[in-house]
Amino acid sequence: MESIPGRVVLEVGGVGYEIGVPTSSEGFAAVGNEVILWAHLQFSQDGFHLYGFAQRTQRDLFRMLIKVTGVGPKVALQILSGLEPQELVQIMVAEDWKRLTRIPGIGPKTARRLLIELKEKLTAQELLFIPTGGAPAEPVYNQAFSALSNLGFAPDSVRIALKEINTESGATPQTDLESIIKRAIAKLAP
Repeated sequence: MESIPGRVVLEVGGVGYEIGVPTSSEGFAAVGNEVILWAHLQFSQDGFHLYGFAQRTQRDLFRMLIKVTGVGPKVALQILSGLEPQELVQIMVAEDWKRLTRIPGIGPKTARRLLIELKEKLTAQELLFIPTGGAPAEPVYNQAFSALSNLGFAPDSVRIALKEINTESGATPQTDLESIIKRAIAKLAP
């Protein structure tokens, strides 16, 4: 793998693929080392373009960003180069459009549109469970998150299990804590 600012060239079977990456991802692997990228293939009039991300969350946010009017892959990479995924979610929750204008290429109009369109695409429940390093905001899920984390389960795995439980039929914020924990352990236990 060869690294160029904002790009990596990944050699697979003697063929080099140029992949656009957030500049914050540069140097995530030394030349010749094995690397795993979460990829997105973009089709356009001028050809195919590959974009790679060190984290799945980055790739998922990239896909959401490019659906926003006026935000293409280059601007989405700029945003992800300037912000970690959890920072972007926090900005959305706080509706801090001014923070987005610190990113090169993002003006006030685009920043406001980003917040509005991204919030429309993400439901409140999805925002609760995007990995941000914290626990879900819903009290009963927050308690379940804390209990399961204290039992030694990985926080990201706990968030995913709780999100699945929340979206399953019959699960509501009023569901009792014991039931949520039992269902989560069933999903988390090998």
